[in-house]
Amino acid sequence: MKSKASIVALFFSKFFPPILNFIVFVYSARILDPESFGEVALALTLIFLASSLLPTGWRDSLFKIDILTKEIVSTVIWFHVLVSVIVIFFMLLFFNVFKFDFYSENINNMIVLLFVKVFFDCFVNVYNTLCVKYEFYFQLALRTMICTCSSAITVYVLLQLNFGVWALVFSQIAISLFGFVFLYSKFKSQTIVHFDLDVIKDMYQFAMPVTFVNGFTNFFIQAESFVVGSFLGVKELGFFNLSKRLYDIIVDIFISTINEISLSKISKNINDIDADKGLSFIKLTAITWWLMLPLIFLAFYFSDIFFDVLFTKKWTESIVIFKYFCAVALIVSLGVPQRNFIILSGGANSLSKIQVLVAVVSIPTYMILASYSMDYFLYSLVFFKFISYMSSFILMRTYIDFSLSSYFKVLFNSLLSLFFANCISYFLIMERIDNVYACTIIYSSSMMMFYFVFLELFSRRFKIIPSAGNFTFLTIIR
Repeated sequence: MKSKASIVALFFSKFFPPILNFIVFVYSARILDPESFGEVALALTLIFLASSLLPTGWRDSLFKIDILTKEIVSTVIWFHVLVSVIVIFFMLLFFNVFKFDFYSENINNMIVLLFVKVFFDCFVNVYNTLCVKYEFYFQLALRTMICTCSSAITVYVLLQLNFGVWALVFSQIAISLFGFVFLYSKFKSQTIVHFDLDVIKDMYQFAMPVTFVNGFTNFFIQAESFVVGSFLGVKELGFFNLSKRLYDIIVDIFISTINEISLSKISKNINDIDADKGLSFIKLTAITWWLMLPLIFLAFYFSDIFFDVLFTKKWTESIVIFKYFCAVALIVSLGVPQRNFIILSGGANSLSKIQVLVAVVSIPTYMILASYSMDYFLYSLVFFKFISYMSSFILMRTYIDFSLSSYFKVLFNSLLSLFFANCISYFLIMERIDNVYACTIIYSSSMMMFYFVFLELFSRRFKIIPSAGNFTFLTIIR
């Protein structure tokens, strides 16, 4: 019961505080122009590209150790710090020696400031891992609330003081700083000045492939913004970044929460030979897809009204981009359970090889198509996200045996439920309410209600796993 209450708190924390942050984000988008957004986006992209080189596999190795000592935890933290200093130094050196048209003095200064964010993130990310390992979901919830609220307040205050685009930079630093202060109070006993090279060596076999997987996953995400900014220009990156920020909100609230919960659940029985890992995978896929599909559909369906209410006409070009990101969100959400199972099953090395292969093909393709137009780039973006998902799905089958029919029934039940819920809601509401905003709210509420009713009925009618009894929406969320 306590665990379920903690999970509810985690969802709550990831939904409500970002609303405040999102309101300030909308406010800043109304004040700043696309070029300013593009500059910050490019600086953050370069910082996140540098972060993709951090040794995250050693952080994930903490999941596999039953008894963690302060020496082990501190070694992993300071290893992250050491690598971050080296990476940022060489990145600044590279861009100051080789001059690029898109790399301005403003962007360089932003990167220097954002290194503070990277430093504190080295601590925060390890502390997050410990929270997930020990299922301290309330701590994660409070951390999320504190960080998002501090970021929102920072942006609002600095914009009022005419800091302009720098308000967004300092808000990113505030997120990491406040996250560090809060979590350090919880794990200060496990944080000492200590570095043991033998600990790093002992973790190497598991950690290095995982680092490649995490690194390439993050690299893929950030490479997209880098390609847009360097090939299409800072203004186009501003439009792209606005849509990506909305997409990130969806990812942070829902997909990241599902990822954290699934990591904890999988790590408990991944080494248990008697556990039905196929059933666990199907259940995690079901809860992810069943929840994400209607939310992404509504975001896609009402994106025009959404942008019209929140942003000015100068951001109209972002609407089409956001619709592509809705497709990306669905693909990414489906890939979360299988990626976690592969990594914790020891398949990180194989997954990293697949990601390298996809990167070798996709990134040059992004560059070529981006030089023609944004539309071509977006087509290729969705296509390669799907290729990555299918590749990991095939790899997943080599580690865990599960029924393909059960997997596709999860998708089918949800799609069928969405279709009927949409048809009924459209017939009952769309033609009967003239006010577009009232219609949007009532239609969305009605569709969600009908969706979950149909989902329960269809999942009972088309049983996903007969041996597991009535595997339905209501049973899976109990």
